[in-house]
Amino acid sequence: MDIYAYIVRDHRKLSGLMDDLMSIRLPAVRQTLFDQIRTELSAHGDSEERTFYAALEHAIPTQEMNDKLEHSEHEHHEIKALLHVLDRLSISSEEWMEKFGELKFAIEHHIAKEEGEIFPRAKEAISPLDAHRLALQMDALKQQILAGQNASAVIYL
Repeated sequence: MDIYAYIVRDHRKLSGLMDDLMSIRLPAVRQTLFDQIRTELSAHGDSEERTFYAALEHAIPTQEMNDKLEHSEHEHHEIKALLHVLDRLSISSEEWMEKFGELKFAIEHHIAKEEGEIFPRAKEAISPLDAHRLALQMDALKQQILAGQNASAVIYL
């Protein structure tokens, strides 16, 4: 598996979890799904920035790519901010569902930009072997992050 397939797999998993949550009415089940989404988002974003984005900075050292990566990192920060807002609202409220809809939209926008704009450029600059290695690196780092989150039982975003 290369880095693109790895990231797409993560994206599809998150999309499925978000779709599931949108159809849930029971607050306890909704909370469980939201906790899983938050954990996945945190681990995905951090590991992606430290592996894939770092590799792109070296492979494509242009202002255009730098701008795209900065924009993507900004989107990661916006997503984390929305997670914090959601944490402060009652999960059974309409306001929570509205904010979750905003989060879902922000994530879907980020996925579309990343897969549609960054991936094509990356595929031109990163060899297939390096793309495979990046997937292994991102997965190893993501597993470390997830293990650390599970060990601490508190997720800091």
